[in-house]
Amino acid sequence: MQLVINDKNEITAYATVGDIGGTEYTGDIPDNFYSDFSPAFFLFKDGGICENSNYVKPVPNLPTGPTSLEQIVMQQAMTITQMQQMLMQQSKDIATLKGVNK
Repeated sequence: MQLVINDKNEITAYATVGDIGGTEYTGDIPDNFYSDFSPAFFLFKDGGICENSNYVKPVPNLPTGPTSLEQIVMQQAMTITQMQQMLMQQSKDIATLKGVNK
């Protein structure tokens, strides 16, 4: 097995077949290594593999504002509101004109 290890001794990648330019490792592998592997979850310490007690699961980057689809929907809602206001004003103007022409 080959391990890619960063400057904090965190295992960031591994390969059981092929060459990824890592450190060759033939020692014991924790039972949960393959099932729980995530970059930096395991450390290469004292010639062996152990869990990283300082590991913090990364938080995915969530959008901080509306998506492009939400922006389009909001723009359409504003356009509809403006059109409704314009129609109401036109109806008032028509009613006023009808009243003046009688």
